[in-house]
Amino acid sequence: MTSHRALAVCGILLLTGCAWHKPKPAAPVAAAAGPQRVGKVALVNEELGFVLVDVGSLYVPQAGTALKSFSGGAETGILAVSPEKQRPFIVADIIRGDPKVGDDVEE
Repeated sequence: MTSHRALAVCGILLLTGCAWHKPKPAAPVAAAAGPQRVGKVALVNEELGFVLVDVGSLYVPQAGTALKSFSGGAETGILAVSPEKQRPFIVADIIRGDPKVGDDVEE
C-alpha cells in the first residue's frame, strides 16, 4: 500500500509541477517606428482656427497631442488635438500652416 501512496504522490507532483513554475513575463512590444496615421481632414474652419479630423476606427490621440497634416507627402500644417471629440471625428487646433480638406493626418 505504501508503494501505491508513493506512486500517487509522485503522480500528483508531476501533474502539478507546472503550477509551481512561474512563466517569464512577456517581452514588451516595441512601439511602431515612424509616424502613426490618425485620419483625414474632413473640415477646415480658418476663421476659428481648427480642423475636424475623421479618424474612422483608427487610433484616437490624447488631447494636446501634436499632429501633422500632409498633402501629396508635403507637410501642410501642425495641429494640436483638442479635448472635443465625437466618433468618428476629433477636433484639432491649427497651430501653423494651411491644412486642407482631404489632407492626411499623422501623429
